[in-house]
Amino acid sequence: MQKAIRLLRVADDQPVDAVLTSLTQEHLDSFETLWKPRLQIATEEDRHWDWIKKNRLTASCLSYEKYVIEYERINQGMMMIEIDGHRSLLEPGKNIVYVDLLATAPWNRQPIQNPPQFRGVGRVLLEFARLRSLELEYGGRVALHSLPRAESFYTKNGMKNLGSDPDKQNLAYFEWGRVEI
Repeated sequence: MQKAIRLLRVADDQPVDAVLTSLTQEHLDSFETLWKPRLQIATEEDRHWDWIKKNRLTASCLSYEKYVIEYERINQGMMMIEIDGHRSLLEPGKNIVYVDLLATAPWNRQPIQNPPQFRGVGRVLLEFARLRSLELEYGGRVALHSLPRAESFYTKNGMKNLGSDPDKQNLAYFEWGRVEI
């Protein structure tokens, strides 16, 4: 799977062509060598995420899909979604795409690098989850549990905060309802 997308290069305020593609072992290796050391130094909330282990545990599970955004063969963002087994809280009984993990590269996070290299990486990944929901005929419904520092990002992108979930370490649960056409 490959999908052409656009990111905004912050240095010159110019859009650039990038690719959203399926996650590979090469992407995971790049995460370990390029991302992880920078996330740990910066004490980011997702520094403990083990993408390699999560990929291994879900490799035979057909309900998981994994994606990466590349620009010039460098990972700019990664996402794992679950396309089966989750139901909407806004519309009980309706299927949703659940975003299990979503992360942007350290150099695209303002707290780590100011200014960041690219903007729009997280938004593009989140919008792709919604596109998958539409393709699966789930009506664009998407949900996730947010790390505390990311809550404002999901609110800004129009997701509804349904409160903390005691079953998920009291993380805030966010959901997009059906897309109105």
